Amino acid sequence: MSTKIDEFKQKIADYTLEKPERKPRQNYVSVLILRELQSAARFTTDGTEANSAVIRIGDTEATVGKLFGRKQVASDRRVAKALQRTLISEQMNSVMKKGVWDGCSMEVTKMCQRCPDCALFGSAASDEGISITSRVMYDEAYSIRSISTIVEEYFQNAPGDNYAKSPTSGIREPDFFKEGTLFPCVVTLKDATPEEVLFFLNITDRNTRYGATGTRFGKVRNHILGVYAGYREGPSSLEVTRGVAMALAGSADREKLKGILTADTLSLDMVCEAAVSVYESLAEKQRVKHDKFDTDYVSKVLSEMKDDAVVKEILETQLVKVGEYVSAD
Repeated sequence: MSTKIDEFKQKIADYTLEKPERKPRQNYVSVLILRELQSAARFTTDGTEANSAVIRIGDTEATVGKLFGRKQVASDRRVAKALQRTLISEQMNSVMKKGVWDGCSMEVTKMCQRCPDCALFGSAASDEGISITSRVMYDEAYSIRSISTIVEEYFQNAPGDNYAKSPTSGIREPDFFKEGTLFPCVVTLKDATPEEVLFFLNITDRNTRYGATGTRFGKVRNHILGVYAGYREGPSSLEVTRGVAMALAGSADREKLKGILTADTLSLDMVCEAAVSVYESLAEKQRVKHDKFDTDYVSKVLSEMKDDAVVKEILETQLVKVGEYVSAD
């Protein structure tokens, strides 16, 4: 395997496990991510209204956009399972106890429970008779700007393919998050192996679609701002979002903060810098000691994983390690 990946695995060795274990320990690897919308996206639960939350930033109460943790993990798992089908189908056939591997499924009770994705992200009890707890902890992610600034309604209909037609019941105006919206996000892996950390980073780097109707809307760029490894869990996404808004405003003054919450756009570079500074400041206040790997370092690791042969080797190594962990015996 390549040099930077080997070096990274050695550096996080104290905060990861050689192979997955069934009894929890206190090993945490947190990934600080800024999700940037590059096209309009639908983050809704009812299919129409944008998900939102009322939060307090200093002395100011604000209604901001919300990206549920569940929507993030579902999208990441789709990428993970597709990657496995592409790279390790043959190897998976050899580890299945009943028939051939058909690529695993997103249906919770029909997952294969033998692949690296199932071992890391978990699955409900199925034919194997075991339930696997996820070791990836997603926070809800919150927008920095207020929902009235970042959401707009798009007129849609489904009237058929005739040239002349009358309006139908298919007409609606769902909420869309505007392109350029930023969601600071913290995802934490607990008791992961080095290969699982690499697997997750590669998935995050590859994934470009989140939200409803992901094949048509929701182009996202995931900026990985840092990886933090330690024995205590770090700050949450909400804490980081609050801190970023305050940092950009420069003070707790309500008018200055309002200017940030209602700004037409925000500087990507300034938000990235603020997110890193806020996360590390919060971690220090919360007495979280960690080893840090900044965006430049992580970028070099990811660059070595642009070759699918390298990713395949990582998955094959992890596949050997999860055998006993996912066994029902």
